Amino acid sequence: MRDVVEYPIMIKQGLSTANFTAATTDIITSNTHGLQNGDAVVVSSTTTLPAGLAASTVYYVFDVTANTFKLSATPVPRNYIIGRGDIQAVNITNTGTGTHTFVEHDIGRNIYCGDFRHAVVSVNTSNSANLTLKFVGAVADAYNNLDACPDFSASQSNSNAWDYVEVYDLEDGSAIDGDTGISPAGTDDQRMFEINTNGLDWINCIITAWSAGDVTVTVKLYND
Repeated sequence: MRDVVEYPIMIKQGLSTANFTAATTDIITSNTHGLQNGDAVVVSSTTTLPAGLAASTVYYVFDVTANTFKLSATPVPRNYIIGRGDIQAVNITNTGTGTHTFVEHDIGRNIYCGDFRHAVVSVNTSNSANLTLKFVGAVADAYNNLDACPDFSASQSNSNAWDYVEVYDLEDGSAIDGDTGISPAGTDDQRMFEINTNGLDWINCIITAWSAGDVTVTVKLYND
């Protein structure tokens, strides 16, 4: 068992949104979109999405240029190098109709913490961030699958059990209710919090409100 590990949960993530067009070459065009390789997005349309894309489905951005990108149905590493060829683009077979829109997905990376007693998260906001960030946790589904992680972006239920979790501000020791979350409002900051991971197997965070900026969240997991 490793005693200390560190993982990124979010990297400069916000909820930016823009219109796009799609071509049968699988290339998405959205001028000055601001996305990075590995970003997760969901798409919608006022009429009909381009064939191959579906609403309420998480896609991952790759082959990013200033004004274009492709989408994959499987996660893309942040250090992806454009054109390396091992990521499969969604096959777009027509351009759809109406106005198409993407929005960054509001969920970070699921982190397994079941082997650790402590979790300290570093929260860094930038670009005059105005958002609410909430941490979430879950226990493994021991009845069905010890490795199963719930879908934090879907509603809580008996078959998708998770909840918002309280965190402790390391600056002054104050407790922040999980349902309330952390709300930077235009002043960029660097803060650290502790999550009580005793009994938890999975942690993540959710942006539940956003009007500007982005946030980077890193977690350090360790044992005494």
